[in-house]
Amino acid sequence: MTVITKEEIVDRIRKKTGMSLKEIEHKIKEIAQTNEISEHAAALLLAEQLGVETEEEEPALIHIADLVPGMRNINVVGRVLRKYPVREYTKKDGSTGRVAALLIYDNTGRARVVLWDSEIAKYYNEIQPGTVVKIINADVRESLRGLPELHVNFRSRVIINPEDPRVKEIPPIEEVRSYNYTRKNIGDLMGGEKFVEVRGTIAKLYRVIAYDACPQCRKKVDYDPATETWVCIEHGEVKPIKATILDFGLDDSTGYIRVTLFGDDVVEILGAEPEDISEKLKELVNTGLTMREAGRKLAEEEFYHVLGKEIIVRGNVVEDRFLGLILKASSWDEVEYEKEIERVRRELLKEVE
Repeated sequence: MTVITKEEIVDRIRKKTGMSLKEIEHKIKEIAQTNEISEHAAALLLAEQLGVETEEEEPALIHIADLVPGMRNINVVGRVLRKYPVREYTKKDGSTGRVAALLIYDNTGRARVVLWDSEIAKYYNEIQPGTVVKIINADVRESLRGLPELHVNFRSRVIINPEDPRVKEIPPIEEVRSYNYTRKNIGDLMGGEKFVEVRGTIAKLYRVIAYDACPQCRKKVDYDPATETWVCIEHGEVKPIKATILDFGLDDSTGYIRVTLFGDDVVEILGAEPEDISEKLKELVNTGLTMREAGRKLAEEEFYHVLGKEIIVRGNVVEDRFLGLILKASSWDEVEYEKEIERVRRELLKEVE
């Protein structure tokens, strides 16, 4: 896909709408100032609002399993499995921005979709779990969960309930809770297994931590006191957001495993925002605790209410030299007992047959 110049966009708007050059330029400047973007980006937004085509060709069709970090301008279709809350972050100029995430899937795998600022206003409220979306011209980045992460920017488009041949391939949301994952007992898990699903009870909380992360790749950023800036290895100087990690133990009566949960899933299971967790950790550190001790104390004393909670966790199993097996979770869900009964019924029928 070739992105055309601002002059070409203006010319297409003028020819299709009959608007004067002065009027078009005025609207572009208004959009640029309102959204804090370049005039070229503003011209693209204006063209989209007016229904003026700005793409030379649509990117090739691709499935989620084929996504690789570093890809640009991809075209993918998926159904929304989960919708995460909108969060605020601080931009480089000190103003407040917003970011939100979706978890989507197709018949080949899962991916996260990240919406920024004006894209949230355009798409977020219209999208619900079960909605099919077509995402055009997004960039693929790596995420902490190991899932591909699609970033929707001003050049991207999100089409809700699109007419696309890939839609027919996507299973309904009711069938996909364990899609591409194999249910196993914890006692049967081995290091290196991928796409496993376990059902168990949270039996122990090890720690909860919050750290300063790049708002684009979610990796940890470092503070440079010489320049008083936060630096991401991949994206350079950034204004960090708070990201979270929760380590807990899961038991299913056949075995016990340590689970690591990341980001929005931590917010959802604990019911606490990353900024609040960070502030409480700082308060504990100020009493003389190390950050490791603070993370353990906060988990045990503030979030003990999740102990005994029965959940379903999905992810990959790795073997740590010191800690043994760890399940690095990509998602979790509440246990739906009617579906669990149906699962057991199907398994019994298979045995009988």
